[in-house]
Amino acid sequence: MFYNIFDTVPERPVGNSDNLYFVLDGGSLIHHVVWPKQETFGDLYTTYMSYNKRHYGDEITVVFDEYTESSVNPNVIERQRSFSFRKLAGYLENVCICTFVATDDADVHIVKTTTETYEKIKKQVVIGQDVDILVLPTALTPDYIDILMLKEGKGKVKDRFYSSKDLQNSNLVMNAKKSILFVHAISGCDTVSGFYGK
Repeated sequence: MFYNIFDTVPERPVGNSDNLYFVLDGGSLIHHVVWPKQETFGDLYTTYMSYNKRHYGDEITVVFDEYTESSVNPNVIERQRSFSFRKLAGYLENVCICTFVATDDADVHIVKTTTETYEKIKKQVVIGQDVDILVLPTALTPDYIDILMLKEGKGKVKDRFYSSKDLQNSNLVMNAKKSILFVHAISGCDTVSGFYGK
């Protein structure tokens, strides 16, 4: 819903580039990797690592969700997924890829990572499918920070690029900046709105 409300920016070059730093939603990125059939977890980790290095280079941070017993979404599947993410994060760290396993939802940590490192790295790209990655920077980043957000396409759907600065300066966000997180939460998007569905 929210992705369609905001204007995109012209397509920008994204890929293995020396002048870009990527902050990746590790859980979302799992869906872009072709998983080998009947292979070991080690093979899967190698495939994931190769995909990240091939598409984004060495200048990346991969952030994963970790749902604990007290989380909004503490079901068995999420706990098992978190265990797999922790193992994958450990493997990526061993091959010198910066990772972080966030307590609860990764999206807030992704935004924090980009804002905290902005002064050092000026050209950052946040990559993920979750609309939180679009909404949170519009509400939580200072006006002088411009982070490029990429919602990667699939099949015939093209990549969509958004600029946090452009979004913050849009009439929609300027008129609703103080309430955009509330509107996002009550619209039923992700775990930010835990009270909405369950």
